[in-house]
Amino acid sequence: MLTIFLRAVLLYGISIWAIRMMGKRQIGQLQPYELVAALLVADLAAGPIAGSETPLLYGIVPIAALMLMHSFISLLGLKYPAFRKLLNGSACVLIENGQICYQELSRVCLTVSDLLEEVRESGMLSISDVQTAVLETNGTLSVFPRAEARPVTPKDLGIAPEDEQLPIILIADGDLRQDAFTDAQISPDQLRTQLKSWHFPDESHVLLCCFDAPDRLFVQGYDISQPPIRARLDKTCISRTGGNA
Repeated sequence: MLTIFLRAVLLYGISIWAIRMMGKRQIGQLQPYELVAALLVADLAAGPIAGSETPLLYGIVPIAALMLMHSFISLLGLKYPAFRKLLNGSACVLIENGQICYQELSRVCLTVSDLLEEVRESGMLSISDVQTAVLETNGTLSVFPRAEARPVTPKDLGIAPEDEQLPIILIADGDLRQDAFTDAQISPDQLRTQLKSWHFPDESHVLLCCFDAPDRLFVQGYDISQPPIRARLDKTCISRTGGNA
């Protein structure tokens, strides 16, 4: 029984490693050859786990072979666009200029009901609001609304907002992220001083603290009765200007 348990743990770890080595697309929307590889890895790992008489190498070696084949096919696809098109197919337009392309719909074996379902899943309530819909090679439907149905953007209003950036996480789950303070241009002591002024004794009382804009700090504690705090960054220290949110 212990042997079966250890074999399962080992093959589970190898399968996770194999999927990770094949790239993040294996855990997202898959191309056909990627889906086949993921299914085969699971099947090859299941055999040695279920049957203790099956040598472990009967699962490990084929999984390694699949990894090599996947890497080889991916490399060919990057180098030769024609091979990539043969392998993955090409995107097709199902709705063009607000009109359903019935021939394309039939070619990809989709009914109008299937199309309406995909449109609703994209957040569009009515197909009459759709300008263009493209079926991507990984099976997802990209839907683009008509100009009068799309949300208003800052560009429409003549506004030029600042570009957004990835948040710089300073504290997460009560732990300081020491490597983030250089990018934030602030010291841990400065941050602790400011946190105390907001009634956080130390970082262990902070659920999340980050810069979610070039000069804006977001702080939330574990106590849900205390609203999150947003503040502006001064050149020398952090000064609270926005108050509680």
